[in-house]
Amino acid sequence: MKSLTFALCISSLFLSITAAILPKLAIAYLALSAYVFLLYYLDKQRARNHGRRIPEAKLHLINLLGGWPGGYCGSLAFRHKNSKPEFVRTFRLTAATNTVATLLLLADTLKHSNQ
Repeated sequence: MKSLTFALCISSLFLSITAAILPKLAIAYLALSAYVFLLYYLDKQRARNHGRRIPEAKLHLINLLGGWPGGYCGSLAFRHKNSKPEFVRTFRLTAATNTVATLLLLADTLKHSNQ
């Protein structure tokens, strides 16, 4: 539970900072996060029922595009994909890449708004 609380705090902080500078981007990230959170839930249910799974590449792409806060929370809430080291490594890479790109965009936006 502590891990999920930490994930929610990190996700909220990231989304709050983004919302303060680029509100529309934060809304898009929030929508992607909700979507990927739901996908993690559905994929976990399908795994339990031996159903057709959601491709990992799709989850990674949505995480890379900005849904990683929902993916992070979903993986912890549903205990999903946590035991697959390759998935976890790729998730971390997508989250880090998106975070760095977002921070660069936010810094550039602030720089240009102060000129």
